[in-house]
Amino acid sequence: MVDSSSDPFTGTAPAGIVVGIGLRAGAQGSDVLQLIDTCLAEAGFARTNVAALATLDQKQTHPALHHAAATLGVPVLPVAATELSADVPNPSQRVRRHSGVNSVAEAAAMQFGPLVLEKHRNASVTCALSQIDQPQGATIPSAASAASTLSTSSAEP
Repeated sequence: MVDSSSDPFTGTAPAGIVVGIGLRAGAQGSDVLQLIDTCLAEAGFARTNVAALATLDQKQTHPALHHAAATLGVPVLPVAATELSADVPNPSQRVRRHSGVNSVAEAAAMQFGPLVLEKHRNASVTCALSQIDQPQGATIPSAASAASTLSTSSAEP
């Protein structure tokens, strides 16, 4: 496990990381960000490499997830339970009982490309990283365009 004092904001890894997130009802934004930072550091990435957060569509409105997305300047990508792959490296019986799927974090991340870091967890959040799998010539979303999408999709009155 990565030492919590390591600096997750350095490095020059390629852009296009999707962070798969599973979280409990009581999770806080700081819990989500802390685990994302730990996972990014372990995989050799930085916050600037994150293109999006992905989660089970039923969790897409969770306040902690939106806090993390706003802090990172990226969108939250909902994934329907029917789209979450049953074939993940670390299935969870607990997640199956609560959500009806074998995985949230790994399966959501895998919808966008191959895993670069299998799931890690803290008391209330699970996180996995994937590299966006784009066809040649496709554009990987930038943090700026993702932030624009986020700001228009979560605007409040």
